[in-house]
Amino acid sequence: MNNYQKFELQLAEPWVWPGLEPPDDPLGELDDLEISLRKFCFECNHKVAIRIAGEVKYIFLDPDIILILNELPEKISQLASGEKIELDFPESWMIIEFVPAEGEVSCTLRKFGDRCQQIQFILDLPQVLGVLKSFLDTVIQMARDRGYISHLAPLAISLMARPSNPKAFS
Repeated sequence: MNNYQKFELQLAEPWVWPGLEPPDDPLGELDDLEISLRKFCFECNHKVAIRIAGEVKYIFLDPDIILILNELPEKISQLASGEKIELDFPESWMIIEFVPAEGEVSCTLRKFGDRCQQIQFILDLPQVLGVLKSFLDTVIQMARDRGYISHLAPLAISLMARPSNPKAFS
């Protein structure tokens, strides 16, 4: 019998953030896929619920997920390979650290701001990987369904993770 806590990362209700600026790329550093995903996150913004055990924290597609979306496939791959990863959400003043070991993950949620908070959990590694992959798939599918990216974009995104761990997305 395991004592793992449950981890969830899910889109919640649509969210309008007054004053948030649309994404731009004045230096031309982003490719078409990256800029399209940023536009999707801005124009179709949602709250994102992070649930770990009894704790629920909220972040947003824009400005939070938009900052890690491009690197999320590689982060999933690294975690699947046994490497420590951090998901950093500076706009919501939160960092989630995942340290895998022997089929489980030590997870530390750090929240900054008026009062700092640090909570540790033990999670099931396959469950965490499944949740992260599912969340990525959901966001990509929504962007595709709404015409922000083409049907080939999910392949391009999954290929970002291929160099270090081809099995992470199989």
